[in-house]
Amino acid sequence: MTSRMPGLAAGIALASGCVTMADGVLAPGAVDQFSHTTGSRVEAVTILGGDYGAAGGIYTFRSGSIADLQITKFGGGGDVSPPMELGLGDIKWAPVIQGNLGRIKAANQFETGYLTGNTSTYTVMSLQFGGGARFYLTDHFSIAPTITGIYGHTENEFFAKNPVGEVVKNLAKGTFVDWQIDTWTVAPAFEVKYEWTWRRTVFELSTRYTYFHTESFKTTSPLVSVTGGSQTWENRVDVDIPTRLTVLGHELHTGGFLSRTQLYGGIAEGLNDNHINTVNGRFVFDFKGKLWKVRWIGFGASYFFGGHFDGWSAGADVRFEF
Repeated sequence: MTSRMPGLAAGIALASGCVTMADGVLAPGAVDQFSHTTGSRVEAVTILGGDYGAAGGIYTFRSGSIADLQITKFGGGGDVSPPMELGLGDIKWAPVIQGNLGRIKAANQFETGYLTGNTSTYTVMSLQFGGGARFYLTDHFSIAPTITGIYGHTENEFFAKNPVGEVVKNLAKGTFVDWQIDTWTVAPAFEVKYEWTWRRTVFELSTRYTYFHTESFKTTSPLVSVTGGSQTWENRVDVDIPTRLTVLGHELHTGGFLSRTQLYGGIAEGLNDNHINTVNGRFVFDFKGKLWKVRWIGFGASYFFGGHFDGWSAGADVRFEF
């Protein structure tokens, strides 16, 4: 992913070693830092906040240029009907719907280079919707090709913390800093899942690959646009354990999941990491057959970490079953 300058601006930068603004000169060091971070940051936070399968929560970065990342999301995905006969042997299928609404706030703390000591923030609102089908090849094994679209609206604000930052703020406002941009993302995905039951404990193994292509279609800055591709590959083990303890007629279940998500392309560049590990635990009450389409309701919490960051999330854990 890149953040592009028009040909004229790029020519000026190469010829004179700087970019000329309306009433001054922006140092080439600042131009270089903006050009190498803007696009990948926008793509990374749009995917993390916009994709229902990505981990939401509060991220703390131990190194790199992102100081903090907070993601609030509401969404999910799954089958919207019981499996139906496909007409090809014993294969069954069910339609799948996926959707998500997210809000992301990321702080980009410049720790090196010309912009050291200053901060650039990205606030993103994102909306995802799409679907596909799940094909049950056996009672335990299924595959699900899907495709979704993500709309993202990103607002950038630059906070000057020193004299250099003040100069940048004055010269680059509305161009390299303090801009707004709208993006679209198309995300085809393919999931393979295997589920089996031992006594009453349910185990689920799944692997999900997603490709994201992101482009901007509206921007308030003549110097900032986004075009890029990212890939994620999540491998997950989930377990659901009935405890035989009941409260108000609902059995308590515990369990959770372990997952590792590999990151490629713009999202890896934007996060300065190539993977996310997640450890999840939950306590939920079984509502199957007692509340329309609801499998369980309870509480869940996750801890996630990569090579340069860690984070956590906690909240209601609700799962639907059709």
